[in-house]
Amino acid sequence: MHAVSDILRRPMLLLFSLLLTGCAGVANQSAEPRTFLRGMLVQNAEGYWFEPCGLTMRHPIALMGEPLEREYARQSLGDGWPVYIEAFGRVSIKGVELTQPLLVGGSLKACDVDLPDIKLWAVAMHGNTVFELRERQIRVHYRDSLRQLGFKRPEGERLGAVRRWQQTMATGGGRSSHQLLMEVEKRDCEGPRGGWYALTLSAEVDGLFYNGCARLGDLQQWRLFTRYRTADTLLTRRLSLQLDPDGKAQLLEDYLNEQPVIEYSGRWQQADSGRLQLWLDSEEAAGSDSRLVFQLDLEGRLKLTHFHPAYGSELELLPSGKPMMEHHELDWWH
Repeated sequence: MHAVSDILRRPMLLLFSLLLTGCAGVANQSAEPRTFLRGMLVQNAEGYWFEPCGLTMRHPIALMGEPLEREYARQSLGDGWPVYIEAFGRVSIKGVELTQPLLVGGSLKACDVDLPDIKLWAVAMHGNTVFELRERQIRVHYRDSLRQLGFKRPEGERLGAVRRWQQTMATGGGRSSHQLLMEVEKRDCEGPRGGWYALTLSAEVDGLFYNGCARLGDLQQWRLFTRYRTADTLLTRRLSLQLDPDGKAQLLEDYLNEQPVIEYSGRWQQADSGRLQLWLDSEEAAGSDSRLVFQLDLEGRLKLTHFHPAYGSELELLPSGKPMMEHHELDWWH
């Protein structure tokens, strides 16, 4: 009888262990949201350092993957030479963890390139042809001839590490057409100027084949979240800010006094050097200053840059929603 019980107990214990392991795995994956990081990677006698675009402070590197170290050594001109990078990572008390490199290569001027309204940007190795995946279109630019094709953006296909878009565009009243097949794969790629990219492009347009490297676009928005809130340690009132991708904003203000929550509508816009501007439609909330300007720090927090009659000068909002650019169609690393 005891032998039978042991036989039954073992598979049950194994199943329970697997369930616990699976739950722990999910919890670990979602415990800390990743951050999109872009800036300069520098090495000196003390180790590697990260200087974010738009910010002056230098941060020590606590973790860095092999591609970054290898590519930095290949592209750097010597000790202390900065190399531009883009990566997903995290910020800890030990420093910056660059866990998923996206791009390595370029100078400080690369921080000025934001690729607004472009979700994915790719350039072919030959033919001087650029592919842009936008909200509603896929545009193909032929730089040498100044010609451009605009295809209606189709639903993308997820094929393992490959994303595929296929579309036909009728022209001449339907008498002819242009054909597009574009695939982007998570695979190392070396660009025409020596830069390293995490994504590789393969495309066919009207029977002609193109190969090259691809990168993410809308670089400013990758750093933003859809919701922010004040810290729980603030006991006088609670603020919650919602940012929509179309530029609309909503601010909720709760004075924690069992009165109804006050709601303000407005709009937001990104500015240079990692700043975010917020305009509230209500004069009551805005006071004498209708604009609030926040600085986006390395950890994704919004910090008020000036004194405001309604909110003072120490207001800080913490990310509490999902990343604004969370598109599974464009995420090869999630």
